[in-house]
Amino acid sequence: MKTFLLTILISAFTLTGFSQNLQGSTPSWSSPIAEEIVLSELKIYPNPCKDSKVTIEFTSKQITEIRLINIAGKEVFQKSFAYPENKKQIELDGIPNGIYLVRIKTDDQKLITKKLLVSKN
Repeated sequence: MKTFLLTILISAFTLTGFSQNLQGSTPSWSSPIAEEIVLSELKIYPNPCKDSKVTIEFTSKQITEIRLINIAGKEVFQKSFAYPENKKQIELDGIPNGIYLVRIKTDDQKLITKKLLVSKN
């Protein structure tokens, strides 16, 4: 029996339309650079996860909530933290192999999403 691993990459971008002022319409495009910086500060390791623990680390923000969403869109894990920290470790016991979105809520109420591949032996 052959086993195949399918990886799906999800891209996110921000596009803002036109703003209206007294002189007429002027284009205002926002750049995704700030979002890329925030994403680069969020580390999830090991990724792919081959055991039952994964560490989530944010260099500039405090983590207040972690959610794990499977590829079908079902939330399979949720944990809120009374004491936010930059680094949290979660147990993936009972989480089957697959591709997941890790959704992090920060202390400033921002939501950041990154992909996690769970591939336990």
